[in-house]
Amino acid sequence: MKPVFTTLSKFTDCISFMNLPYMGYLENEDFAFVKVHKMGLKLPFQSPTFRPEFYSFTIVTHGTGNYVLGNESFDLHPNHVIICRPNSFFSSSWTKMEKVYSISFNKRFLLRHMPEGIDSIFELNGKNGYSCCLTQENMDYFEQTCLEMYDICISDFSYKDELLANLILNLLLLLQLEQNSQIKLKSYTEKNSNIVNAFRENMDKNFSDLISGQSTSLMRTKEHAKLLNLNENYLSKVISNCTGKTINECINDKLIDEIKYLLKYSDKSMKEIAALFAFSDLNYFYSYFKTHSLHAPGALRKDFNSYLDQTTVYNHHPLIKQNNG
Repeated sequence: MKPVFTTLSKFTDCISFMNLPYMGYLENEDFAFVKVHKMGLKLPFQSPTFRPEFYSFTIVTHGTGNYVLGNESFDLHPNHVIICRPNSFFSSSWTKMEKVYSISFNKRFLLRHMPEGIDSIFELNGKNGYSCCLTQENMDYFEQTCLEMYDICISDFSYKDELLANLILNLLLLLQLEQNSQIKLKSYTEKNSNIVNAFRENMDKNFSDLISGQSTSLMRTKEHAKLLNLNENYLSKVISNCTGKTINECINDKLIDEIKYLLKYSDKSMKEIAALFAFSDLNYFYSYFKTHSLHAPGALRKDFNSYLDQTTVYNHHPLIKQNNG
């Protein structure tokens, strides 16, 4: 079945919407640590769709599940870890749950306690998320770090936030090394890396603002260059050299990804989806989507609904009914 569709973004709102007990530690909306296996999920479990404004880091010691991030799907098994970027549609399902830890944080939490120049660890090669299976030795280290974080969370240490930020950064750097060993890295300067990361963050935020109704304008090269206080040609060159794609290609890929998700997992009409992304002409929306995805939007939705009818139906936890106004 389709996950219940929401655009909730704050950690506490997501937990509250699922009517789940909070078994962990929370500092405002900047940082949260959760022992997921202690939350009493009724298995099999299917979460609603959210659009988190925070990063989430999940360590699966013993468990089996699946994360859907935007238009990407990640199967999770014992000894898996996954990091999810903010501002993408997210849902999870679980069939087994023995030990699973979740660390949620926003970028400002780390920057408040760490030096500048750590932007590259958030890049994830431009993907919505990254998942990998660790060796038992590395998983033992990740789990031990989680337990250490929990002890710090419930302590009275004066500098607990600084300690937590250091431990998060340590895990992120280890995961980055794991990812780097699996991909061919491009060589570019830290300055350019920061520009690429800032561009992607601004692009993601623009899409989240469009979907939430806070903006009605899809940003292109001119707007991104102005926001970053850079020359358009210079920005275009940096993005192209570092990613292998033009700015418009990056934006178009993101746009198609967002449209696909809404076609599959929401009940919004074609007209509503087109309007969200500033398409004033519905025919142009159909033409644009088919040109860039090689699928007609109606056919994609129909095919996906047929696929869902043939797959396992997960029971979801009783939810608090959302008022969509």
